[in-house]
Amino acid sequence: MDLGLTGILAILFVVSYAREPRRMRCAVFLFGAVAGLVLRLIAAVGEALTTISAEAGGWATLAVLILIVGMVLLVAVMLVLNGLTMVRREGRRLSNLLSLLLGLAMLGVIAVVAVAVVASVGSQSATLVVGVILTSLPIGFLSYGLLAYLLYSALYQAVSRRRSRQVGAVVALGSGLIEGRVPPLLAQRLDGAHRTWDEAVAAGAQPVIVTSGGQGPDEPRPEAEAMAEYLVEHGTPPAAILTETESRTTQQNLANTAQLLAERGITGPVAVVTNNYHAFRAALMMRSAGVAGYALGAPTADYYWPSASIREYLAILRDHRWFVVISVVVLSLPALIWFVLSVRAGML
Repeated sequence: MDLGLTGILAILFVVSYAREPRRMRCAVFLFGAVAGLVLRLIAAVGEALTTISAEAGGWATLAVLILIVGMVLLVAVMLVLNGLTMVRREGRRLSNLLSLLLGLAMLGVIAVVAVAVVASVGSQSATLVVGVILTSLPIGFLSYGLLAYLLYSALYQAVSRRRSRQVGAVVALGSGLIEGRVPPLLAQRLDGAHRTWDEAVAAGAQPVIVTSGGQGPDEPRPEAEAMAEYLVEHGTPPAAILTETESRTTQQNLANTAQLLAERGITGPVAVVTNNYHAFRAALMMRSAGVAGYALGAPTADYYWPSASIREYLAILRDHRWFVVISVVVLSLPALIWFVLSVRAGML
């Protein structure tokens, strides 16, 4: 990628972040700038080695390709192993199979590319390789989005943690009870909310903590009540806690909480505390709901994070479904044209 384009993407990221950091476009611009810079550095090293020796430049290029393929293969294997752990600990629900399915898909793509390269070398024709490249365009689009989301989510949370003392309210989002009690995943959110509240109080603020979550069909009481009880047991003053017991989704959590705070005249930015895999999408929904502030991510068990993060990315794709569908269709057209022409020419 040309350094000029990398600079343009970097400027677009800075401008977009300054205007509103809770947008997916920030992730797209940031990853493009970072990827462009890395590619330019690799190219510069290759050019420097080529000036010394053409053979050295060729070996360096081969080493980079092997490294990239090796990293992709390693990630795929780790995702498969993580998926098996996820199934063993959490069950065989589709949401728990996501890291396993992604790992298997990556292994399948690697296998297809390898077969296409071998077949092309044997037949001395690049037809199959061209077909694989064209077919990979929509896959590349979705992969770019996933990597951009992961990179920017980490950056967004790191920056938000430095701002968390300046809040008028701390909101803990519900995630479900087990037999009417707070499970470990929800406890991590509540511990993060209590910690954020403590830091704000120490900085001189007087925020409230809002526990937000309604009663599901398999729950004996609203989540918000159990969450408030947990906070009191862990040292939060009852007078600092408000409960929002009607919501069933994150969007309802935010809308109902905003109304609750407005009714009590509580102003100022809001820190929404959830788990780290959910924080950036919660921030996107905060913007959509008109809630000023930022989202903070609480730690999640290592084995749980990959599938949960993939699920959040799929939810972001769903929220932007028309853009995603149109992009995938357009990027699939070259492969379709290649296939039709190849069949007519008798090459397939």
